[in-house]
Amino acid sequence: MASTEGIEFDTKMQNLSKGLFSGEGFFILNVKGSGTLFVSSFGAIHPLSLADGEEIIIDNGNLVAWPDYMDYTIEKASSGWISGIKSGECLATRFRGPGTVLIQTRNPSGFEAWIRSMVPGK
Repeated sequence: MASTEGIEFDTKMQNLSKGLFSGEGFFILNVKGSGTLFVSSFGAIHPLSLADGEEIIIDNGNLVAWPDYMDYTIEKASSGWISGIKSGECLATRFRGPGTVLIQTRNPSGFEAWIRSMVPGK
């Protein structure tokens, strides 16, 4: 991540439930200011624009960025904890508009699981 002048980087503490269950920890990067921000990701970045009250659920491994004002909650990604653990998709984030969420087309955890499946003897 890089930026032009006028952009400030800070950390923001999530509440207890988001910190414990998001997979990202208690602190997330908070960026604010006026300027240009350069962001890299694992795969292409796609913006998902949500209208007021519109909702979308996104796998946490695909999240890149979202505005500070957007409402979001951490939820189970599957019907049960056991099936979530077996599939590797335990948690997801539900966003409520208005706002734009940036997602990456590839999930680092999914890629890691695929690589592990290709290693002989595992």
